[in-house]
Amino acid sequence: MPELVIWKQRRIGRLKRDMDQMVQRMLSEFRAASTPGTTWKPPSYDLIETEKEIVLKAEIPGVDPNKIEIDITDNILTIEGETKQEAVSHEESYHRIERRYGSFSRSIPIPRRIVLSKVKATYKKGILTIVMPKFSGEEKRGVKVRLR
Repeated sequence: MPELVIWKQRRIGRLKRDMDQMVQRMLSEFRAASTPGTTWKPPSYDLIETEKEIVLKAEIPGVDPNKIEIDITDNILTIEGETKQEAVSHEESYHRIERRYGSFSRSIPIPRRIVLSKVKATYKKGILTIVMPKFSGEEKRGVKVRLR
């Protein structure tokens, strides 16, 4: 009977986490739609699984790599970043401003356990690539990933 209680607690915990992520996504998209030019829509991404690794490729154009934070905790990968608006000159008249500035955040569930100590991230031509080797033994539960 204790196995049933543990199973229920895990399922309820996973359901709560999934609901929290859904609400966060909805709120961030609502904010982006209601305040054009000030906040970002979360970055679009591809999540690819090979025999030995999980690879995430996210579009984050125009962001300084030093302003990108990558965190993996409990099989949730979170990407956060920020870009600042260029100084506006009083000598110029803007007819339209469509580029977005500000901070963004995206949390992505990872479908398999990974080896946290071997995660590598690169940023080239606006594409953030995170390579995560699949898990095969015991490993830590959370890690900050440094961008190279």
